[in-house]
Amino acid sequence: MKSNGTLLAERYDRLIKHGEVPYQANRRALKAFDIFGEDEEGHQELLVMLEGIDIFIGDLEAFEHDTQIIARQAVAGFR
Repeated sequence: MKSNGTLLAERYDRLIKHGEVPYQANRRALKAFDIFGEDEEGHQELLVMLEGIDIFIGDLEAFEHDTQIIARQAVAGFR
C-alpha cells in the first residue's frame, strides 16, 4: 500500500513528464512552420501537441481526484 505522499509524488512526476510532451511538440511545430517552412511536419507536431494536452488534462483530473480523497481521509482522521 502506498502512502499518500508517495501517491501524490508519483502523480506529480507523471504530470511533469506528460506536460513536457505538448510543450516540446509545440516548440518543434513552431520551428517547422516558422524556421524551416515544413508545413506537413509542423502539422504532425501540432497533432502530437493536442494529443499530449489531452493526456495532460487526464493526469490533472487524476491528481485532483487523488488530492480530494486524501483531503477527505485527513478530515476523517481528525474527527
